Amino acid sequence: MSTAPALVIIMGTSGCGKSSIGLAVAQQLGVPFVDGDDLHPASNVQKMSQGTPLTDEDRFPWLARIRSVAKLLTSDQAHTIFANPTTDPSKVDVNDQVAQAVQSVHPASIAPIKDVARPDSKRRIVVIGCSALKVIYRDLLRGKDEPGGGEKTLETFFVYLHGTRTLLLNRMNNRGSHFFKPSMLDSQLATLERPVPGQEPNVAEVRLGQLPDEVEEVGVAGVVEKSGDFVRAWLG
Repeated sequence: MSTAPALVIIMGTSGCGKSSIGLAVAQQLGVPFVDGDDLHPASNVQKMSQGTPLTDEDRFPWLARIRSVAKLLTSDQAHTIFANPTTDPSKVDVNDQVAQAVQSVHPASIAPIKDVARPDSKRRIVVIGCSALKVIYRDLLRGKDEPGGGEKTLETFFVYLHGTRTLLLNRMNNRGSHFFKPSMLDSQLATLERPVPGQEPNVAEVRLGQLPDEVEEVGVAGVVEKSGDFVRAWLG
């Protein structure tokens, strides 16, 4: 098993629960969680708030930033901060990029972080929620454009939260304030290139709905448990 730091992407369309499931999985593992939506530039947020779908040109810099933040959050400097969560990051001898990355971590995932400073601790892991709809997006998150392919510096894993259109739309309509408009769900579903275990490396699928029609939800606890099982099987 590799000892490289690991990036776990909780992925899927809007309404699948990337943020809530990602945070819960990160808390179970005792690792930091970042909501990828928080890493969008202001121009992307403005477009989405207006109901305008993002283009590949909008997404590529955002995806690059997600991978960059993941590298920073699995660095020695970031883990010096995580090992002392009450420490003011501005008073720690780290560079500005690391400090900014740490500020992007969901505060509810910092308290449970454990064993991060021990030299014999397991692989450093960060969990990030990101739509990752296309293969090319996932390849960017894997670092395939980097020398050597990227897996030696940060190995990437994807848990795809699959829901039917009806289930996802119901979830979005019942959701509170969020910049994403339910009318954009069809655009995302049309863009989605569903990851298939065995065809892409390090991918798993967790279904949000119960069989046979998958309209009734499995429930958060079941989805978190299944997602966490995949991550633990991958990373130990």
